[in-house]
Amino acid sequence: MEDQGIVAELETLRAQLKQFEQARLQKKLSVSEPAGVANLQASVTAEESLRDSVEDWLSGLDDLDATQMLERVKDVTGNWFVDINDDLKDVKPATLLLIFGLGVLVGRLTS
Repeated sequence: MEDQGIVAELETLRAQLKQFEQARLQKKLSVSEPAGVANLQASVTAEESLRDSVEDWLSGLDDLDATQMLERVKDVTGNWFVDINDDLKDVKPATLLLIFGLGVLVGRLTS
């Protein structure tokens, strides 16, 4: 039941986004000069293709459930964590503390 509610909310948000984009396009077309119309249409076409690709990606996520998503994340990150663990086994604890401390110090100085 929650999934249907989320899907319905996503569809509503997509429709609102499309309305906002059309309103913005109409506003830009009414204000722009004739020479700028071609550039505006090219940018709108690029935005539409980007939006379509994002919508395709989101529609692909509708088919996934939480267990499939977790399995995919485990597959991607599993070997990475094993490699990091193997590398950290060979490093002295004092070196790890020093690197962590330097990271904290640099983080404080840059923020």
